[in-house]
Parts: sequence; structure tokens; C-alpha cells
Amino acid sequence: MLSGHWKAGVVWYFACFGVIYLCVFVLFLPVILSLTVIITAQLLVIIYFIALFIFSYRPTRRLGYNGWIIFLFFVLAINFIANSVTSKLGGIIKTHIGRVSYGIGPSMYPTLKSMPSDISITNALVYRSSNPHRGDIVRFMSREKNKDSLWAKRVVGLPGETIDICPPYVLINGEKLLDPPIFAKISSCENEYSGYVETKDMGLEGLMLPITLGPEEYFLLGDNSLQSWDSRHIGPVPRKAIQGKVVRIVFPPWRIREL
Repeated sequence: MLSGHWKAGVVWYFACFGVIYLCVFVLFLPVILSLTVIITAQLLVIIYFIALFIFSYRPTRRLGYNGWIIFLFFVLAINFIANSVTSKLGGIIKTHIGRVSYGIGPSMYPTLKSMPSDISITNALVYRSSNPHRGDIVRFMSREKNKDSLWAKRVVGLPGETIDICPPYVLINGEKLLDPPIFAKISSCENEYSGYVETKDMGLEGLMLPITLGPEEYFLLGDNSLQSWDSRHIGPVPRKAIQGKVVRIVFPPWRIREL
């Protein structure tokens, strides 16, 4: 832009956003990305920015002091506008399409790990035409310490069901929950799972069980029952609070898989 090639400057500048959103789009493809594809995408981004610096270098005329001030405000204004637009667009994408999230805390271990942190994709479209299913890992908004927090837990109880815990099992209408198979795996206390426990076994106060869920309520539990703050403490989660389904882990490469 400073050398007078303002059209090329505008193209390169906004191409940066195209590269970023292309990467986000690739992450949402309905396939498990291989390590080769991920590394190739990263290399293409690096090559893009190297090319940007090479092709944008031009000899420029010396600008006066006022010219640099004007240029500085121009750049700041463009970045402010671009950041505002992308921030609002990002909010729309997170609410209506999906989001990329880090694994925080041990509550879903070992399914979702926080050391090093798993990066997962949450699909917000999947529940537009259907309701959560038992076994789904969902993200939902919960009120914690006077602020909204986004949590990830597994759907255990569905509307209208009676939920109880008889360690290490969850009971649904008086029957042990063993299907889908993930619940049998958690209850087995093998492969780093601890089985399900009541809040009193954690030395904490919580919900009195058994409990019967309302028509729009879900009972959500963490896979790491001994270190999870979930429906045993906060109670059933309303359908409207559930924002999407965690569908796959995309990073680190050795953890890439469907959930």
C-alpha cells in the first residue's frame, strides 16, 4: 500500500482471513483428518505468509511525519473494523454452527484430556433437528460463581427417566446402564475409568437421588466421576442450555478420533 500498490495490498490483507477460515472449514469436514493432511495444511499456511512478505516488498518513497500518522490510523481503523466483524461472525458461528474448544479440567478424563489439552470440535447444528442421545458428549452453559461457563459432560439420563447411582453403576428406571458400551466401560473401573460415585463418596453435598427428570431435562455426568462437577451437584440440565455435540478430537495428532 505504501508503495502505491494499494489494490494488491487489499487483496493480500483480506486473503489472510480467507486462509484462516479455510482452516476452520477443513476442521469441520465430516471426516477424520490424517496427520499428513494436518501437516500439509500447516505447511501451506507457512508458505502463504512467506510469499506474502516476498511479493509485498517494494521500494517506497519517504513519507513525512504526518503521512505516517495517517497511515497508522488507517491500519488501526481497518484492523478495528475487521476484528469487530470477525468477532461478531465468530459469535454467530459458535452459536449456530460450532466451535473449537480446549479440554479444561479432569472431569471427562480419559475421554477428553487436559494435559496436554485435547482440542475438540463441537457441532451446534446436530441438535437443530434432533435431541441429544444417551452417550453423547455435549457442551452446555452453566452458571458458576455468578458467570456463565461452557461445560462438557456426557448425556446419561433422558427426559422422563428416573436416575439413581449404585456405585459403580448408574441406574436408569432401576436397571444398570450398560448401553451404549461406553457406560459399561466407565462402570468397569478399567482403562483409567473410575466408575460412577455419589456426591457423598466425594465428601461433597449434592442432589438427593433417585430423581425423575422433567420433559425437557437431561442428566449429565463426567466420565471421571470422582473429579467431576455435574448433574449430581447442579441438578438436571434444561434442553435449552445444551449448545452442541462434541464430535471429534482434532489435536494433538496422536489423539485424533471421533467421539
